[in-house]
Amino acid sequence: MRARICLLSRPAKGLPAAGDRGLDRTPTWGRTYWGGALFFLLADLRIREQTANRLGLQDALRAILNQGGNNEANWEVRRTLEIGDAATGTKVLAELYDEMRAAPVSPDLAGLWQRLGVQMQSGQARFDERAPLAGIRRAITAKPFSG
Repeated sequence: MRARICLLSRPAKGLPAAGDRGLDRTPTWGRTYWGGALFFLLADLRIREQTANRLGLQDALRAILNQGGNNEANWEVRRTLEIGDAATGTKVLAELYDEMRAAPVSPDLAGLWQRLGVQMQSGQARFDERAPLAGIRRAITAKPFSG
């Protein structure tokens, strides 16, 4: 949640600057870090939109981990993405990677926050439950199930 709010309060972080060529070719740690956060936020949103909010990024990541994709694995990126996509029944990870890996992508973050119903007021995030993607926002920010 912290990275998502930071993207909201500091929208320039993670977005490409002049001369950027995509996440695979960025030389700066900040663009890699914040661009990665943006990648995963967009991936989660797209997975949830395509699965009617039944599945999310966490389902893709669990599948990758269950198949042995961890810090000891030396996999090609495509293998990782295919496992995550198979778990969600989508092609979100591969398609988003293709969009963002070699070319600068600047999503409309203001529009995204509005659709999610997230507004900053006096340094605090406020939520609009009437927003079109409020249900997805709630699912992303919900306390994890423990059991």
